[in-house]
Amino acid sequence: MTHHAGLSCLLLLAMVSSAAARDTVEFYVAPDGSDAGDGSMERPFASLAQARDAVRQIRAENVERITVFLRGGNYYLEEPVVFTSADSGGGETIIEYCARADEEVVISGGFELDLGWRPYRDGIVSAKVPTRIGKIDQLFVDGRRQHPARYPNYDPEAKFFGGTSGNAISPQHARTWTHPEGGYMHALHSAMWGSKHYVIVGVDADGTIQFRGGWQENRGGGFDPVFRGGYHKDYLFVENLFEEVDAPGEWYFDVRTKTLYLMPEPDVAPSQAQVIGAGLKELVLIRGTPDEPVRNLHFRGLRFRHTQRIFMEPYERLLRGDWSIARLGALHIEGAEDCSVRDCHFEDLGGNGVFLSRYNRRVRVESCRFTRLGESCVCLVGDVGAVRSPAIEYGTTLRQDQIDLTPGPKSPDYPAQCTIHDNLMHDFGFIGKQVAGVFVSMSEQITVSHNTIYRCPRAAICINDGCWGGHLIEHNDVFHTVRESGDHGPFNSWGRDRWWKTSYNGGRDIEPFARERATLDNYRTTIIRNNRFAHSGSHSWGIDLDDGSSNYRVCENLCLGMGVKLREGFFRTVENNIIIDGFGGFHIWMPECDDVIARNIFVSDEPYQFIRANPANARQFDDNLFYSRNGQIRITGIEDGPLTLPQWQAKGFDSHSIVADPLFIDPDSGDYRVREDSPALKLGFRNFPMDRFGVLKPAFREEVAQEPRAFATAATKREENDLRDPKPVTWFGATIKNLTGEAEKSAAGIGRETGVLFVAVPARSSAADAGFRLGDVILKANGESIDSLDDLRRITTESRGRPVQFTVFNAVERTVMLQMPD
Repeated sequence: MTHHAGLSCLLLLAMVSSAAARDTVEFYVAPDGSDAGDGSMERPFASLAQARDAVRQIRAENVERITVFLRGGNYYLEEPVVFTSADSGGGETIIEYCARADEEVVISGGFELDLGWRPYRDGIVSAKVPTRIGKIDQLFVDGRRQHPARYPNYDPEAKFFGGTSGNAISPQHARTWTHPEGGYMHALHSAMWGSKHYVIVGVDADGTIQFRGGWQENRGGGFDPVFRGGYHKDYLFVENLFEEVDAPGEWYFDVRTKTLYLMPEPDVAPSQAQVIGAGLKELVLIRGTPDEPVRNLHFRGLRFRHTQRIFMEPYERLLRGDWSIARLGALHIEGAEDCSVRDCHFEDLGGNGVFLSRYNRRVRVESCRFTRLGESCVCLVGDVGAVRSPAIEYGTTLRQDQIDLTPGPKSPDYPAQCTIHDNLMHDFGFIGKQVAGVFVSMSEQITVSHNTIYRCPRAAICINDGCWGGHLIEHNDVFHTVRESGDHGPFNSWGRDRWWKTSYNGGRDIEPFARERATLDNYRTTIIRNNRFAHSGSHSWGIDLDDGSSNYRVCENLCLGMGVKLREGFFRTVENNIIIDGFGGFHIWMPECDDVIARNIFVSDEPYQFIRANPANARQFDDNLFYSRNGQIRITGIEDGPLTLPQWQAKGFDSHSIVADPLFIDPDSGDYRVREDSPALKLGFRNFPMDRFGVLKPAFREEVAQEPRAFATAATKREENDLRDPKPVTWFGATIKNLTGEAEKSAAGIGRETGVLFVAVPARSSAADAGFRLGDVILKANGESIDSLDDLRRITTESRGRPVQFTVFNAVERTVMLQMPD
């Protein structure tokens, strides 16, 4: 039976006998309700918080289900709604907060502004804002996000940030601002590994801008001297400055005078428009603990909108992965068990969508839509206190005689056995660029399945560290990623765990026990299978198992316009994948890494590209099918290379592999299964389904079907500087060359094509005696920049008979002295 009675009757319900164990209870909330009501359909509550309090009073184990129905409309929150263990379902009781059927319910962190607009000048209108409003971080006019006054103006066709210019922070430009304090500068990381954000605190008399910030990245932070990199000097813009209000859709809020300025878009009449400002950073908080978790609490059919941006909040460095993060989300879940978020929409948010922080078990985020977010869609991040021998920040190296050798976590304070399933995620990361559709750090056994993720600045799915593996990444459809960053892939991971040393990045100081300790943290195998990853328009590492990533199985993936990268690590199996116009990028391999590359189909002129990686360290290269449109393949990066397949096989690799047409069934329509007479099947390749990628919800599938897709081919790809000569030369007994291409940039850890790379340094050469090493990149000589071999030749000639101090980079920066001959 279903009760619609008032609260007093419902209190009696909690005291009825167990004969009523199948009963359900319903409450109603409506924007025009009253918190003095009883929560019935006729007298609904007005707030989610009041409904929560009513549920808290009547929850009992003899009630099977308590449902709070929210009627359609906007619910503007003045503070986040907090749920604790007191709001749990008891025993088998399920508590659900959901929209009433076919009604649109918006949980908003904004406030509606009823303003008296007046003409100001040059198409700008202004209005006084109530004095209680201390800050407006985002502004929405008739549902559309407006741009804080910025330079350069927003251009939807611009590649980065909607428009960038190094002139934005020039002294000449800065002197045009009357009150620059409170303005912001946003920039890409200097190596394009994400973004950095700063608040302007002043401008000196000479036009030099004073900033505070840059802490949003774990590798490189601008004005923080302990970070290696800074911000990109060209890919940046400034905003929230009054003098920059000069384009439709721009606005500025003067906190001193409480005046809002807006240049309305052509189709907007400000006096008739709905104007909403973002006021909260988070909307709903679930706060439990491992000892008193929140259980059986569910949210369904709600829309979460209008939160503030969070880029200037305190960020936490996450071990030695590249990420730092602010533990904030529109829906922030900590200390939950068997809870879920279903059929919800997360839109127009300044920060993250759903954040699963620290202890969580069996939480599901399912069939939700994420779009127009400033940061990431779903984050799962454990507590560093659960990590044995944690190391923070990339340059930190642990003493191996002092680390804890016990496998796995040391406390339960992390997400585990959680599922992110059937979600549509696109157009996120409009402010932060080190973001992901699904981000995982210090978590275990996370399932990421049947999600469709596209149009984002960096990876669709990112695993920050090896703590603690056991993840299952399957049946996802990923495309149009890594659009505003570099040296990355649609899937990315790092594994700089307790066994890893920073110098391994340079291929040095490899300890004999590295192999046996590589799975202390990543002690469960992570599986990446049955996904479709596609990339076009720029370079991509594809499935990018970066620094230290270990204990992965990559199988039955369709990779279009990209491949797989394996950097220093152990126990990676790449098997039964189809790689079209991509390659295996094998970088800085560890001795006895035990990697397996078998039974894959490579459609590529260069299926393998080695960078300081000895193929003899792998366990197996075999039974692969290669196909090139010109009939030949090349293996590059090997001594005496490039090699043809027969030459490669003569060295003992890919003994049974062949070059042949794989005979795909219908590649033009995306069906890359092979025909029954395909030679790939004789090598042990197995077909896998081509119709199970991505979202399952019919409405989502219809939306994705309308998204245009165009995949690059190998013939259309090009490096950033085709004029840079890649040929090697001999110098003081070593072999050196201009640093060129994405592979060499990535291996060196340098964000652009500059410097001179050492590709061979014989032990008895003059270069080796001076201290140069394999993989070194010369960046300066006597303080002067060395961009190319031409610069190096010039310095060598000008310094005859004198010593030269070279600045080189190879994981860390150092100097080398070398005497020039007469």
